[in-house]
Parts: sequence; structure tokens; C-alpha cells
Amino acid sequence: MRLGIYTNRLKDETLEIAKNIGKYAEEEGIDCVLLEEHTEVEKNEELIKSVDIVLIVGGDGTVLNLCDQVARLDKPILSVNNGRMGFLTEIELFEVPEALHKIKQGNFRIEERMMVEMEAYGKKYSALNEILVVRDKRNGISTIDIKCDGVYIDTYEGDGIILSTPTGSTGYSLSSGGPILSPNINALLLTPLCVHSLHNRPIVLNENEVVELEIDSRDDKNVAYVDGKEIGVKIKPGSKIIIKKSDLTVKFVRITSQSFYKRMYNKLVQWNNLTKE
Repeated sequence: MRLGIYTNRLKDETLEIAKNIGKYAEEEGIDCVLLEEHTEVEKNEELIKSVDIVLIVGGDGTVLNLCDQVARLDKPILSVNNGRMGFLTEIELFEVPEALHKIKQGNFRIEERMMVEMEAYGKKYSALNEILVVRDKRNGISTIDIKCDGVYIDTYEGDGIILSTPTGSTGYSLSSGGPILSPNINALLLTPLCVHSLHNRPIVLNENEVVELEIDSRDDKNVAYVDGKEIGVKIKPGSKIIIKKSDLTVKFVRITSQSFYKRMYNKLVQWNNLTKE
């Protein structure tokens, strides 16, 4: 068994957390290697290929930073919360020794989560949470025509739209009035952002349906984000973007028996109450 440790360097500057995890792993007879956040992509991929599990320490953003690369290499993730919400994380830092012991004993399971794929300007991008097409700097109205499997749905005029997975339904989409979807279903969730209308509502689409976005805005001030990362391309008027279910999945190591609904309650309800105290 070999473990790859990836830690948020903004919260673990001296790598003290990573080193402690390495000591716990050594006590269990588990070999470890450190995955550097800023290492060359090719070198990092070789390291990831050499491990059995990638242990990620941080918050949801840290998990999202690496999940696409890990998914492409078909490696499972054990996510450890060292952030605020940590909705994507499985355990807390103090639970690491027990988790490593269970992993050594083979007492864990693998849960797969679907990803969503965007094709724009001849390139493909995959996301675990969501694809966001939005007006840059919110300095005007974004006009987007939406089709599903070639059939026109509606034209959204507002800040933009979110196409999320069930995993991403508890993120930006939820904050924008979208429903929470169980991760046990595969679907795409279309959530309009601040649309200037009284009748536009979120839509849940079948996992196999293909969504086409055509930008009708008068300028090129629309941009796309993939799990919070800007792709660095201004989307020109008349451009078409294809969004669909990705062939990739993210595999998560599950140590606890906690259900999605219990996790949702703990993360959303209890956390919200604590912040008010």
C-alpha cells in the first residue's frame, strides 16, 4: 500500500501536517510520497500513478484543485478536512490515524461521483462540481440560449448559468436557489443566475442529455469557470458551448458509514448555526 499526500500549502506551510500523517502511515506500515501542489504536471502525474490512494488535506477547494488529474489517472481520494465547510471531505484531521488503520485492514469502500464535461473552442474541460458561464465582473447582462439534445429550452438574460453535478448541487447552485440532488443519482442541474425574469427556474436533466449554450450577448465579456477556475478564454458572441456528462468519475474512499443526508445536516445546518453563535 502506498499513499500520496497532497496538502494545502497555504494552511500547511511547513508541511507539519503532511509529515505527521506520514508518521501515522509509517506506524501502519504504509509507504508515503508527498505530492507537491506546484510541481510540474508530468512529474506529479508520475507520482500519482505510483500510489494506491491520494490523501488530500484541505477544504473543498483543495479537493477540486486535484480531482480532475486524479480522476484521469483513476486513483481514489481520501479527503481530510482542514478548511471551513469541507462538504467534499470524508474525515477530520484528528480522525486520520484511525482512518489509516482501517485502510491498512481493508476496511473501507469506494464511492464514485460523476463529473461534467464542457467543450469550448476545441478543448474539453471536466469538473466535479460545476461549469459556470457568467458575465465577467457582472458589468452587464449575459444572454444565453439553451438547447437540450437540440431542442430549444429558453433564453436566460442575467448574470449567467450554472451546470452542476449532484455533487455540485450543494455548492454555488444551492446558494443560487437550486435544489439539492442526492449523489446516488446521475443528473445534470441547470441553474440560472440572477435571471431578469419571473418564470425561469432550475431544471434537472437526464445524465445522458447534451446541453448546448449559445452566447447571444453583444460583446465578448462572458467567461467560463470549471470548478471555480477560469479557463482564460473570453467567450465571443455566437459561440457555442457543449456541456454533458463526463466519461470520468471521481472515486472517494469512504471510511465512515455516515449517510449523505446526515453529512448534509452536519455541514449545512449545524455549521450555519455555529457561525451565528
